[in-house]
Amino acid sequence: MRQTFVSLTGPAGNIGDALIRRETLHWARGTGDALVAYTGDAPDAWLAQLGLPPDATVLRGKTSVPRWLRLLIAAPRHPVLVFEAGEIPLDRGNELRELVFLAETLIVRLKGGVVVRPPRGIRAPSSPALGIHRLAARLSQVTLWRDEGTLLTARCGRLAPDIGFGAGTRSGSPWSERSELLVSLRGARPLPDAAWVATVRAAAAEAGLTIRTVVQVREDEDRSRELARLLGGEFDAWGETDPLVHEERLRQRYDMAQLVISDRMHVLVLASLSGAIPVELVPDPTRKIAEAFAAIGVHEVSLDSSTSSPDRMRAALRPAAERAAEISERVRDAEVTLADLRGRIARAVHRVRS
Repeated sequence: MRQTFVSLTGPAGNIGDALIRRETLHWARGTGDALVAYTGDAPDAWLAQLGLPPDATVLRGKTSVPRWLRLLIAAPRHPVLVFEAGEIPLDRGNELRELVFLAETLIVRLKGGVVVRPPRGIRAPSSPALGIHRLAARLSQVTLWRDEGTLLTARCGRLAPDIGFGAGTRSGSPWSERSELLVSLRGARPLPDAAWVATVRAAAAEAGLTIRTVVQVREDEDRSRELARLLGGEFDAWGETDPLVHEERLRQRYDMAQLVISDRMHVLVLASLSGAIPVELVPDPTRKIAEAFAAIGVHEVSLDSSTSSPDRMRAALRPAAERAAEISERVRDAEVTLADLRGRIARAVHRVRS
């Protein structure tokens, strides 16, 4: 019995997190006869979003971590361990967690197995958590990072597109038939100021687009409702809609958009997969989105609204078919690269086990 272990934790109510964990699961499936998945404290709806196979062994809650480790130790030779994609917090307080991950890596390597770390990003690196993580990453056969800054911090591994770009490109509507400018901002950040609101309204009017606010993370729903009121646009609620149904509705909206404004990376990733132009227009944007898109050759995605003139912001929000076509080409290349990486990993596992 060849076993594959995969970590798939994540907060319910976040389409982007579900998306990248689902892609992680795709990388893990097919590498063994039996799948063991750790999903943390996620509810049943999360398991449905990921599409876990019914025969998988699912470990839930932090109390199941000892069992996860026991199963790793007891696994037959050549197990596969796939860490989840996403962002890794390495600020103070994460040392014990990183020691556990290091122990998991050592167990699998001592058993002649394969450790896979899909494209990830490092957040708030601190000592000693960063040092522990670097050691575990070096001991893994496959270590991928989704941005150049993280690669420089980690000092090992290689650059790869964010795994979300593997979720499937969509043809969407022809450019001339796309009629919407979509907005989805984090609810935890301050509401945009009057100048931002005026600029977005003016950009939509100039392009002849309807403004619509959407919700990709449940905690942002109130913010999207408020933005629709300020922008004079339509509001699409999430409400009680099933997460998978809501995800497909979102992607259909992105199919109809020329421009999508957000400070959430996987809102912009999904938008770009549908052929829309992604723009991060917020005060003091983090480097995360800009660097992840730069890794696939897409630049000038992010703009700091607190230091940019209205003219510069309007220029960034001026949709152009040529820009959309350029981004779509880069996104398709990223999708091909991820598929190639997945194939290489499957072949490497086969060689180890043959």
